[in-house]
Amino acid sequence: MRLPGGTPPARFFLALCIWRLVPRRDAAGTEEVVFGKVGGSILLLCRNVSKEATEVVWFQGDPHSFPPLFSSRVTFPPDVRFSLVDNSSLRITELRSQDEGNYTCKEVLNKTDHEHRVQLVVANPPQSAPKCWAETSSPGLMLQLFCSWPGGYPHPTLHWREEGNDLENSSWVISSSSSSDTHVETLNSSHLSHRKVFKCVGSHVVTQEEPSCTVEIKVPSLESGPPKTCLVGDNVTLTCRVTEGTPAARLTWLRGITQPEEELQAGGRYLISQEGNVSQLTIQNCSQGTDGGCYVCKAQNPAGLRELFICLTVKQPVNIVGVVGAVVVLSLMIILTATGLVLYYHPLLCLTGAAFRNQDMGDVLVLVDSEDEDEEKGEEEATSSSIKHKVMALVNGNSIQGAYLSCLTEGDDGEQHSRGSLQEAREEETQGS
Repeated sequence: MRLPGGTPPARFFLALCIWRLVPRRDAAGTEEVVFGKVGGSILLLCRNVSKEATEVVWFQGDPHSFPPLFSSRVTFPPDVRFSLVDNSSLRITELRSQDEGNYTCKEVLNKTDHEHRVQLVVANPPQSAPKCWAETSSPGLMLQLFCSWPGGYPHPTLHWREEGNDLENSSWVISSSSSSDTHVETLNSSHLSHRKVFKCVGSHVVTQEEPSCTVEIKVPSLESGPPKTCLVGDNVTLTCRVTEGTPAARLTWLRGITQPEEELQAGGRYLISQEGNVSQLTIQNCSQGTDGGCYVCKAQNPAGLRELFICLTVKQPVNIVGVVGAVVVLSLMIILTATGLVLYYHPLLCLTGAAFRNQDMGDVLVLVDSEDEDEEKGEEEATSSSIKHKVMALVNGNSIQGAYLSCLTEGDDGEQHSRGSLQEAREEETQGS
C-alpha cells in the first residue's frame, strides 16, 4: 500500500516519529506580509535559511501542528499547486481565497531552529473604474468630494488631487474621512471657482495601474418659460429649471423685487415642488392685489449663485355671458331695423322689382273675351256698349296697379248695369208680340 503522492507507509510513519522526537527550542525568526492575486501565483521565501540546514519545513497556520504543509526531506500527501523552489522557498499557483493566512518555514539545525513567518494576503482588485461626484454640505454650503471604488479586497487606497497636488496637504481642506471603499474630502467653498477640476486617484496592492476619475465644479445656470398670466380665482404654476451646475444647486423661490430675501415657504396658497433639477411654484386662487408682479428663482451651490426673474400678470376674468347677451341683442336690433325698412318701403320696392324683372319685355295688350258672337246683334250692341273691356295695359313693361284696380271696379259696375238693360228689353219685346 502506498499513500497519495507515492510515499510508502513505513517512510511516512518514520518521518512522523522523527518529527515528534525533535525537541522544541526557542525559535529566532522574522516576519513579512506578502500579497497575491486571485488566480495568480506567489513565491514565499524562507529568508532565514542557513547553509548548514539539513531540513526545511513549511507550515500553514500553527507552526507546531503536524503534519507540516511541505518538507524538503519527506513528501507528504501534496496539493499539486504547492512546490518547493531551491529546496527552501514555497511556490503556490492558482491562488484561491482560502489560501490566505500565515505560513511559517523552519530549518532544523543541531542547536537552534530558525523560523520565518509569512502572512499571505490573497487580494482581488476592483473590476470597475472609480466613480467621483460632488455634493453640498448643508452647514455653510461647503463642498464635499466623494470617490468610490468598490469590489476589491483588501480595500483600495483613494486620494484627491487638485492641479497635480494632493488635497490632504492643502489649507482649504476642512475634514477628510474614509469608509471601506469610499473617500470623502470636505473643502471650504471660498477657494472654489467656476470649472475648477478635482481628480481622484485609486491604487491597489496587486495592481500597478492607478485608475482615476474627475469632477468639474460649475456655477448653476437657470432657464424658465415665458411670462405667465393668471385670471383672478384661478391657479397658475411657475417653472424654473437648472440647466447645469455641479454640485446640484439648491432651488428656492423669493417674492418681489423690493424684498428679494423673503423666501417663500410651501403652505397656504403656495405649493412648492422639486423633481431633479426642476422646481415649480404653484399659486392657488390668484389675487390681483397680492399675487401680481415678479418672482425670483434662486439657485445656489458652493461654486456660486444665480437668480432668474419670472413675472406674473393677474387679470379679471371676462364675462362671457354678458358678451354673448350683448351680441344677441345687437343682432336682434339689426334684424328688426331691416324688417321695418322693408315693410315701410314695400310698394316702391315691389314696383322697382317688377320693373327690373320686365325690363326686356315688349308692349302687351290683354283682351277679355266678350259675349258670344252668335247672339243677336241687338244684344251684342247693348252688351258691348255696357260692358267695358277689362284691360291691363303694359306700356313699355310698366304696370299701373291703381288703373288696373279701377278698371276692374268700373267693369264690374258696367256689367251689372248692362245685364239690367238687357232684361228690360226682353220683357218689352214679349209684350209687343
